[in-house]
Amino acid sequence: MALTQGRKVQERGARQHSHPVLAGAVIHAGALVVLAAGWAAPGRTGVGADNAAKAADAATLQVVGVAEEGVTGGAANGDVRVTTRAGCFFFNNLGADPLTRADIGKACFLVDDETVARTSPNNTRARAGIVDDLEDAGAWVRVGPGR
Repeated sequence: MALTQGRKVQERGARQHSHPVLAGAVIHAGALVVLAAGWAAPGRTGVGADNAAKAADAATLQVVGVAEEGVTGGAANGDVRVTTRAGCFFFNNLGADPLTRADIGKACFLVDDETVARTSPNNTRARAGIVDDLEDAGAWVRVGPGR
């Protein structure tokens, strides 16, 4: 049944999480953070010797949010943790593969820890999140688990 008056909206789930960091990874405050094999690392395009390897790597990356502080991974995986926050954040819009207003509500793809793009050539870019809005200077994107 449709609302006939205002209501208090309930919310489930925390937006802030702590993740163990990949050994030696440098994550800057405000960076898009991915889990790579379960370890937090700065957002990136898939890596590998060819497009197939890059696509396989990109398929394993999960964007978990934006880093609340800068951290550098220790000597071993998990020696350090990073706090991330899910939500809607402003990122650079890749000029060579730009998002447009027609992309609002659709998925966009991870280029690096501060840049998103419209497509994933050869499936080498992980899904970053959902485009919420665009401005001349960049894109507002909803990021985090389940977004």
